[in-house]
Amino acid sequence: MNKINVFQKYVRKENLPDGGCGSLHPGNGFDRNKDKAGFSLIEVLFSIAILSFVIVSILSAFAQRMQTDRNTGFKNVAIILAEAKLEEYIKFPSTQISMAFPATAVDYIVYKGGKRPEILQSDPGLNKQFRRTAQVTQDGNLARIRVVVEYGYVARDSHYPFRVVLSSQRGL
Repeated sequence: MNKINVFQKYVRKENLPDGGCGSLHPGNGFDRNKDKAGFSLIEVLFSIAILSFVIVSILSAFAQRMQTDRNTGFKNVAIILAEAKLEEYIKFPSTQISMAFPATAVDYIVYKGGKRPEILQSDPGLNKQFRRTAQVTQDGNLARIRVVVEYGYVARDSHYPFRVVLSSQRGL
């Protein structure tokens, strides 16, 4: 049986959309897959690309949010450390502050997994450490106190990218 006979066996003239007078290509309505539901390969690829873009965007937003929360936490700790040092100085009368404390005091605060920080007098050179500097200047009966807490230390760059500064005056 040749190809023409097989074709004629399955397609009868009366079943064709134009009554058998036209050609048999899909543009004339002779399309076997026209009534089948489904997606083409191109549609599936486009939908996967769009879905991938949306998922990557959402995941990067979550990662950015986590970094922002971490930086906010470090800033809150820096503020607490500065306030604690400032309160330590302010509890003395203004005339005794310069006698009780050095003009400039530097200490390093390191959290090593526990809840209590380690306060060191020398630079340990660790990542995520805090450096707290307190300066006292005396002008007669007026004592000026300035506390700077730097944080976000990166050992490979040897600098602190962030800082919090609190200052106060104490007089008679």
